[in-house]
Amino acid sequence: MNGEERTWQHSQPMPMRGSPCVVTEANALTYIAKLPTKNRIFLFSDSERAIPGDWGYIASVRPGVPPEGVAAELDAWLRQYPDAWLAVDLRVGVIPPSIQDLENTLRTFPRVVIVLVSDDTRDHQWPRWDFPL
Repeated sequence: MNGEERTWQHSQPMPMRGSPCVVTEANALTYIAKLPTKNRIFLFSDSERAIPGDWGYIASVRPGVPPEGVAAELDAWLRQYPDAWLAVDLRVGVIPPSIQDLENTLRTFPRVVIVLVSDDTRDHQWPRWDFPL
């Protein structure tokens, strides 16, 4: 990350464990379609209203459920789907996941993580996924 501009100087060619990357929904669908191996992907979001493609869904926020409850559901998902990718929904208008220290959680998450954003050219905590053509 560039200290003056707060944006990443370089994109990331592939999402990988321990190194989440940001991507728009359209680019995620395009890039995933080009991958030789198709892992199941689950959207970690506040609602099932906007699940891309054939992705699954995990609730990132539940009324009356504390962050520990949401984290417990995510832990159960980890055991149930050992090879799945997690897509964290941080698009405009979406309630952020009810997880304490989200940035550290995603960096240490034992799965591939992509972070869906509305605009991948803005400042983000993670590099942009830019699939090589």
